[in-house]
Amino acid sequence: MREELSLLQQNVLERYQKLAQVLHSLDNTLKQFNDNGNENVSSEVVLQQIREIEVKIGLVGTLLKGSVYSLVLQRRQELERNEIV
Repeated sequence: MREELSLLQQNVLERYQKLAQVLHSLDNTLKQFNDNGNENVSSEVVLQQIREIEVKIGLVGTLLKGSVYSLVLQRRQELERNEIV
């Protein structure tokens, strides 16, 4: 069957397979978390904590992109100044 698929299709299927494995792993981790006597912690609390982490990761990503963009602009300005002189 793999011979019938294009390289792009194979790549997409492999990524879906990796995603499925990660989701199964996450599901197993959450089941273990719930089975370890943490009845006091509801899934809503866990989801809220995950959302907070997601927001922080998004902020870090935005700051990183801004820093890289600033660096690129600085380098471009330096090159333009060197060309003028």
